[in-house]
Amino acid sequence: MITRTHGRTLLATLIAVSLISGSIAVAAADSQASTAPAQETTSDQDNSSSAKSKEKVKQLTGVSVSATVQTVPPTAAYTQSLIDEDTLRNLSPGPTLTVQTMLNQQPSVFAYANGPNGVETTIYLRAFNSSQFSETFDGVALNDLFNGGVTNQAENRNNVLLIPSNLQSVEVYRGINNPAVNSYNSLGGTINFVPRQPDDTMGGSVGASYGSFKSWDYHGTFNTGDWNGIKQVFSFEHSASRGWIDNTGDHNNNFYWGLTYDFNDNNRLSNYLLFNNNKGFSPFNMPAPLQQQYGRNYQWPLSWTNSPIKDTNWMDIVDLKSKFSDDILFQNKFFLGRNDYLRTSFSNPLFQESATQPYNLEDDPSSSAFWLGNPNGPTYDPAAAFGSAQNGTAYHFYGYTTKGVGDTPTLTLKLPQNEIVVGANATYGELYSREYWYGSSPVPKILGYNDTWDEHDRRTLTSFFAQDTISLFDNTLHLTPGVKYIYASTTDRDAVGIYYPIAGEVHDTEHFVSPTFGINYQIVDGLNVYASYGKNFKLPDISAYYGAFQTDANGNNTIAPPHVKPEYVQDYEIGVRYQLDGFSVAVNGYRENFTNTFVTVTDPVTLLSTFTNGGGSRYQGGELQLQNNFGATAFGDFSAYFNYAHNQAKFTSSFVSDYAGTVNAGQPLAGVPQDLISAGFVWKYEGWRFNLDARFVGKQYVDQLYAGTPTASTIKPYAVVNLGVSDTIRLRESGFGKQVRVGLNVDNLLSREYLNTAYTDTDYFGNSFIRGIVAPPRTITGSIDVDF
Repeated sequence: MITRTHGRTLLATLIAVSLISGSIAVAAADSQASTAPAQETTSDQDNSSSAKSKEKVKQLTGVSVSATVQTVPPTAAYTQSLIDEDTLRNLSPGPTLTVQTMLNQQPSVFAYANGPNGVETTIYLRAFNSSQFSETFDGVALNDLFNGGVTNQAENRNNVLLIPSNLQSVEVYRGINNPAVNSYNSLGGTINFVPRQPDDTMGGSVGASYGSFKSWDYHGTFNTGDWNGIKQVFSFEHSASRGWIDNTGDHNNNFYWGLTYDFNDNNRLSNYLLFNNNKGFSPFNMPAPLQQQYGRNYQWPLSWTNSPIKDTNWMDIVDLKSKFSDDILFQNKFFLGRNDYLRTSFSNPLFQESATQPYNLEDDPSSSAFWLGNPNGPTYDPAAAFGSAQNGTAYHFYGYTTKGVGDTPTLTLKLPQNEIVVGANATYGELYSREYWYGSSPVPKILGYNDTWDEHDRRTLTSFFAQDTISLFDNTLHLTPGVKYIYASTTDRDAVGIYYPIAGEVHDTEHFVSPTFGINYQIVDGLNVYASYGKNFKLPDISAYYGAFQTDANGNNTIAPPHVKPEYVQDYEIGVRYQLDGFSVAVNGYRENFTNTFVTVTDPVTLLSTFTNGGGSRYQGGELQLQNNFGATAFGDFSAYFNYAHNQAKFTSSFVSDYAGTVNAGQPLAGVPQDLISAGFVWKYEGWRFNLDARFVGKQYVDQLYAGTPTASTIKPYAVVNLGVSDTIRLRESGFGKQVRVGLNVDNLLSREYLNTAYTDTDYFGNSFIRGIVAPPRTITGSIDVDF
């Protein structure tokens, strides 16, 4: 049941594939254009002097976990980093890899998946959750238009959007950044996934992997090469795993098609189509005493409770670039997509919380048919149909479907001292959210009979922006002022349901002006300092409107329109970067003042609840990035990196609400490790590639399960080490099998035990305990890829 807010030893070497696979996208997001078009990049080649006999050997997809990044432009006025193609093509193919978790080697990124193939993926960027920063694909936002997140939002537990083989590179912008990059709800930053580009020559690859937890995949990719200006790439990948936790098996299918057409020297048409389908079982937050008794991989038996999940995503982007002259570039992106998430969960009334089974199950049935007291409400009587209210509400169907369409035009003007970018966006989305209760499966879906809720929502977002990059004093000083105007219109329409005493519709509009300013000064060649300021806002989630349909203290049905302002952040940053040949270092400090936290207030006289704004919080910290590409030596190529981030997120005001519980000034936000360290190195020699990566995650406070406020309980600090090794062998000049790569990856090499996520809870007797989901132990994966 959805609680509404209105309240891993195996060795293997198996066959096949290095495909560019595409995972799907969610429908509905907004699109913002990047100032620089996506660049085609090539994998780093092993160019050591002792490897010249293999100079044609290139590293294939799949083996290592290195996250060494490319050098950031020294003149950038904001905090940013890049992940290059070589890193993307050498990621571990294990079951925990997602486009979010692969970012963990970046400063201030904390991400994990509770199940294989991206199930229940959670990500934080500088302590901001997924709904408070933007993830974009080719500049088109992937964020859910109505609930903000990209994965796992509104309990969309397996809505996989992309997989790494879909990508050419990744651009990570921490902080608000300039308006040509940031997007709607871009409080903590923007992560832009650059689409995989077609190759100039015909060819492809096939491959497979197998490893721990009976995890396997097969994949393939094909490039058409250049046909009269048209280049295309097709890829498919199927991944499956039983999961490191009992009863959490999952299958994922992904298809990607990329096309570019240069129909003259000045015009390029691109199309990127993604389709993804995922099907499996949700993991549950398990009581720690049961994990200690039965093993860390223990989950409730399927006969007690289960939650099968199915999600289908697709997205298409049509991107047209027209160069009218050397100084004038026009770009337009049209996009559309859809996400359809379906779940029918079961919670057995025989095993609910009791003196003999003291822990509550999730998706528990209702103890009474409380809705039957409303003469205009749903007529389903579970006791009459199945003998008791609990028997009649043991099955819960939940459907969440979004679809959307949008367009983003931009115009870039290059002047002698300025580069001006102006643009706009219009995005329209629809949401159909529904839940139905019943005593058997399949659950009938009869409006007015057994609907818990049945709602149809619409949201339109529009924005206009302008920014200028001014170069002065022989290009040693760069100023980047910008401004964006955002307008949003939201409508929520609900039918009478178990949670809704009356039907009705509420409407709200919001608008906001988001200014940004960045400055970068080159002190000496290779040494730059920068400072920036930005302000952006986050729209209220659609849940802000659910409490509008109420019954007051006198039993009168009424609509209490929401009175809520968007959350917003003011971001201040200062930093320095130094680059010399293959060495680079970047240091920055930031403060982000977060205000208008969403809360619910209840009038003590009328007992009517209103979603409104409460206290504030402050996110601040510092980040360090070091990397060195030592280059070619007699012993091969060697590169290394080190990142450190300190993120402090605390409430700055005290308030009490039904929604957030008691919040005191100075309390830290839960789920946010203050310290994150990542380090690693990559060594390449005569077709061999070896990498070792380590990550330290500091202490995290955990929330109370129901109040949603931080407690004194914590997840202890932990460190994880990952290892990857591969050999790429050149066999022939052309044809199938011209090049073969075999690889072995070991994730969590030391098999550290820790929880991905945790909450405090109380059992039947009132005893407090911790419940959570364990991270995967040591995971071994073997892979093989064959080129043609």
